[in-house]
Amino acid sequence: MLQGDKITGRLPVFVPGAADHRVETTERAADGSTRTVPRMVPAEKVAWIGVHRDPNAAPRPTSASLQTFHVHVGGGVRHTVRVDPASLTHPLGFFGQAVDDMAPYGEFWFYHHGVNAREQAEPIGAIMMRRGVISPEPLARGLQSQALQRATPLGQILVEQRRVSSEGVAEAMEIQKRKRMRIGEVLIEAGLATAEDVQVALGEQKRRQGKKLGQVLVEMEVITEADLAIALAEKFGVPFVDLDQSTIDPAAVKAVPRDVLEKHAMLPLAIDDRSVTLALADPLNTDAIDFVRLHLKRRVHEVLATPTQLNRFVAAALGNIEKGDSEFKRILAQLAEETHASAVVGSEATEGDAQDSAVIKLVNQVIADACRRNASDIHVEPGPEKHGVLVRFRIDGDCIVYQELPETVRQSLTARIKVMANLDISERRKPQDGKIRFRFHDKLVELRVATIPTVNGNEDVVMRILASSKPLPMERLGLSERNLREVRKALAQPHGLLLCVGPTGSGKTTTLHAMLGSINTPDMKIWTAEDPVEITQPGLRQLQVHPRIGLTFAAALRSFLRADPDVIMVGEMRDPETAGIAVEASLTGHLVFSTLHTNSAPETISRLIDMGVEPFTFGDALCGVLAQRLARGLCAKCVEHYHPDAAEIDEFERWYGGPNPKIARLRTDPTATLGRARGCDACGGSGYKGRVGLHEFLVVDEDLRRAIQRKASVVELRALATAGHMTTLLQDGIDKALDGKTDLRQVAAVCGRHG
Repeated sequence: MLQGDKITGRLPVFVPGAADHRVETTERAADGSTRTVPRMVPAEKVAWIGVHRDPNAAPRPTSASLQTFHVHVGGGVRHTVRVDPASLTHPLGFFGQAVDDMAPYGEFWFYHHGVNAREQAEPIGAIMMRRGVISPEPLARGLQSQALQRATPLGQILVEQRRVSSEGVAEAMEIQKRKRMRIGEVLIEAGLATAEDVQVALGEQKRRQGKKLGQVLVEMEVITEADLAIALAEKFGVPFVDLDQSTIDPAAVKAVPRDVLEKHAMLPLAIDDRSVTLALADPLNTDAIDFVRLHLKRRVHEVLATPTQLNRFVAAALGNIEKGDSEFKRILAQLAEETHASAVVGSEATEGDAQDSAVIKLVNQVIADACRRNASDIHVEPGPEKHGVLVRFRIDGDCIVYQELPETVRQSLTARIKVMANLDISERRKPQDGKIRFRFHDKLVELRVATIPTVNGNEDVVMRILASSKPLPMERLGLSERNLREVRKALAQPHGLLLCVGPTGSGKTTTLHAMLGSINTPDMKIWTAEDPVEITQPGLRQLQVHPRIGLTFAAALRSFLRADPDVIMVGEMRDPETAGIAVEASLTGHLVFSTLHTNSAPETISRLIDMGVEPFTFGDALCGVLAQRLARGLCAKCVEHYHPDAAEIDEFERWYGGPNPKIARLRTDPTATLGRARGCDACGGSGYKGRVGLHEFLVVDEDLRRAIQRKASVVELRALATAGHMTTLLQDGIDKALDGKTDLRQVAAVCGRHG
């Protein structure tokens, strides 16, 4: 088990992917009888399973394809097994055969989450020679130097620990020669040291029992620390990272106690809800790995770094956290003083005072840190009474905790953000929307602010950071060959309605601007109404809507129709009025683009009809619907290519739901591969970097047009679309996983089983 205890019994059936294992254990009653008791053991709590060897069975034949590994598990236990390299690709674990025919276990199943290290049996010297890091002559000198080093004498250790004097040790050594006793026994008999002192010294002596070959070669300056770390990374099958080129998440560093980081010389690089990436110099530092896994209750992904870099970066990271914490404490202390002074005086601060107030510094610090860490959103979440205010950042799609602020800043923090966004600070009963323009490193950043009243009289604030950027070319959207071809056909139409749909943050605006960029020529007049204007393009006439003054999407559309447009882009169809005007505009000779928040392309049609759009005119106007998602992409620098086993191929086939030539090739071609996350310095050890677009493009043909006009169901619309060669979001994601751009886990995370 993961906690180190063992359960012995009989497994009637063993399925690696089962959530629970049924173990039949034997219990002895008070009268001496025995009975079989079934027990359900959660697989997530099992580290490894050893199958007891049958003493009467003949030794199993070995295959030349098997490789020998030392598998390190909890409690400092190591099993030496032969493993089929192909089985290591299984997502849950791997099987192994015991090398020693006299070992109590003949076969093993190791769960990945229960393995602290998986070490190739190939010696480190052989690995470095194979990599060309070292030649045979220097390696031989290193081995000779290693052999000449002896363990530190016990007496010397006791002197170093100031347990005895050097004179006492010399006297004990003379007695030892005469009595032929161990030096520890002599010291105890002479009263110069206690038995406890000797035991401590023996443990230290064992720890000093010579140096490892790699350390000897580094001290001889035959190889560098980086050479050794890279060779160890290959031996243990873990990534090597250059910390100078890596991103370190302060939240990960703060999650582990300071004394543990300093004691084990380890550095957490990244953390999420499921795992933590941990940089180590020694891949066999199982104490550190076990502590982090149990303390954080997360799976540990180890990466290797050089000891010198680790020592430097651990100190720097802890120093930065202390500096940041002290700055926050200073700001909060100043804020507390100002709050107290304001309560005593009973008056508001002047404008000059406000510029220096601590709450302004606090909000500026939060926004600046969010921009520095490339966050997309800032969440300010006041807790119940007598609880603090939690601030979280959304980074790469995941929310992570940034700071927990004291209860005293609850009202002032929200009020300051509302002032910056030009919102009504006295209105706390209904949601409000606004914008903040913030200067960060001489760059103007716009934040879209939403306040939402929550229980206990609180208000949550969510700020979306809108980074202005240039449009992408169509070829870089990640559209499949069929989808790109059909989208280009739709863009070539003189009039019609083209929709891009998906959840918030799925890249709809980026896609629409890429489409506009492909037709943005001097002979085209293009108007856009957006909220907000995130991407600017020369040649486009772009308008920022202002609902407060009546300049809504519908009002902007009416104005555009009087301004001689060829193409109109409406940021979002939020209401029936906007949708109706957009349909009318597309029927009067204009190409109209817009977005909608729906889950799939066929659902978009039903949604608009439910909003009150006339199905006959809508069916004539609609050209196509592009639904999309963003999945995390595999890091191009460290992606590991492998050939999947039959079970994984079957899983791809089940999820795809039909024939696929790429899946068929995996079954017949052993050179066909998939990609999986590994981790490197470029991706912070996560194995993922960037996003991959997943799309489904519904092309409206005559059959679909008639179905829209008779208000067909979503099921029928989807069937007609797939009959017209539409690839669903899930199928497009699986295609991209088969191409090695992402993996099935990421596709499932954004599409779901029936995406």
